[in-house]
Amino acid sequence: MLTLVSFPGALGEPSMSGFCTKAMILLEMAGQSWRPRFSVNASEAPYGKLPCLETPWGPVADSNLILRWLEEQGADLFPGLDALGRAQAHALIRMGEENLRYGMMYDRWADPRGWVAFMPVVFGDMPAPLRLVIPAKVRKEIVKGLKWQGLGRMSKDARQACFDADLDALTDLLWGRDWVMGDTPTAVDAAILPVLSGIDSGQADTILRRSLRDRSTLMRYVERGRDRLYAPLTSSLCAAA
Repeated sequence: MLTLVSFPGALGEPSMSGFCTKAMILLEMAGQSWRPRFSVNASEAPYGKLPCLETPWGPVADSNLILRWLEEQGADLFPGLDALGRAQAHALIRMGEENLRYGMMYDRWADPRGWVAFMPVVFGDMPAPLRLVIPAKVRKEIVKGLKWQGLGRMSKDARQACFDADLDALTDLLWGRDWVMGDTPTAVDAAILPVLSGIDSGQADTILRRSLRDRSTLMRYVERGRDRLYAPLTSSLCAAA
């Protein structure tokens, strides 16, 4: 049995990390037998981040490398797609993970309302002396990273314009479809769903969350994804609880 080392769940999400949730969905799509091992310490994982898939042949870190490894084992994670479809799928995964995901991060870590709501979720169990120091330190580093990435330097209107472009593109793609690439879930949904669901699950009424919720096509997709792609994770997650 494979073991997925993952950040634990929060706010109704299988993991507080969309990348970890993505890896869980991919394992289910691939028909693999797996179990989660939850951790809040990624320092010992390759690259110092999670998820990390423990296999009989060694660890596989990074959700995109896990995707590639599963394909090497024979899994079809892009069913029905030709070469052009695969190229489009690759670009859509990058759009979700390398732009829209930063909106979710900004809501959680940089937006003052989001931080007040999110901080207890992540650090609520930390002993009081450490809780006075560690959360602010981690937040400072993440906010610094968002500024380095670029979106953290923008005005709220400019930043939201970037996110709205992604939401509009996904809305157009999902018009008349159940899933991003068509009638069947693919690895694109494993990547996109946790980002959208994570934005929606945020406890603060941010601009990005409202913008998502104003798009009924996307909200129907989120609910469909939770029913179809999150639900099969329940048994594995409960066993690890």
